[in-house]
Amino acid sequence: MHDGLVRRCRWLFAASSFLLLAVRAQAAPEWDVVGIRLGMTPVQARAALLAHAPKADITEFTRQFMFSDGAKNHPTPGFLASLTARQERGPSSTETVELLFSAPPMEQRVIRVIRTVSMPSQPVAMDSVLASVVQKYGRPAATLESNNGMVSILRWLEAGKPVCGNPAASAQDAREAPPVDNSPAGLGHYRAWQQRKLAPPDPSDCSGALVVSLATLAPRGPLVKEMKLVMTHPGYAIPAMQATARRLAELEAEAKKTRRTSGAVPKL
Repeated sequence: MHDGLVRRCRWLFAASSFLLLAVRAQAAPEWDVVGIRLGMTPVQARAALLAHAPKADITEFTRQFMFSDGAKNHPTPGFLASLTARQERGPSSTETVELLFSAPPMEQRVIRVIRTVSMPSQPVAMDSVLASVVQKYGRPAATLESNNGMVSILRWLEAGKPVCGNPAASAQDAREAPPVDNSPAGLGHYRAWQQRKLAPPDPSDCSGALVVSLATLAPRGPLVKEMKLVMTHPGYAIPAMQATARRLAELEAEAKKTRRTSGAVPKL
């Protein structure tokens, strides 16, 4: 752990104790990144995104899955998988906001938010960034740094729920928000956690997480050139992926049954 960052954080927490007392502990659904919250519907998320960045270039990504009848593959209906908004914030400064949505058949919800603000020509003082982040989200559950000292990492966890993944400070899991996806292929992380006793039997119990990464101009430097916020909701994403996997299995079973009972035998 970076001593300089620890000193800055300790000073910040001590000097602003009156402020921290007023900041209530926030559960994952209560966190927001520029007004966007985990669990929002696509309509709600789009409205929040447009309210934050009305002139941003927004790109939609759709996705569909395939299932087989034993002879050929068939696609499922497409669904809105993600939105990405990009805008210029000034000379050599850009902002990108990426939203990932869960897949049907469960109701589609925001399961991941990534906001990246790049400002290499207009870096901001680390102390100012830390003060702003702590004022908004409260005291982080963990404060770490990258191995090369170029990135300071602050992590918040949803209160009252078990952490999914390896919580050890030396583990990569402790330096990032739990990975989520809208494809059943993303279930591999949860299965690996379960095998290692790092996740509860019921995935809806998994804690949400918010991770803020602050990249500096120099190792352990005082100026931040990039700020990245990643917020994920495995407690909804994993059950949604499981539901999608079940639905695909059902569609494939039905298709194979239809294939076996259809088709005319060639005339003999």
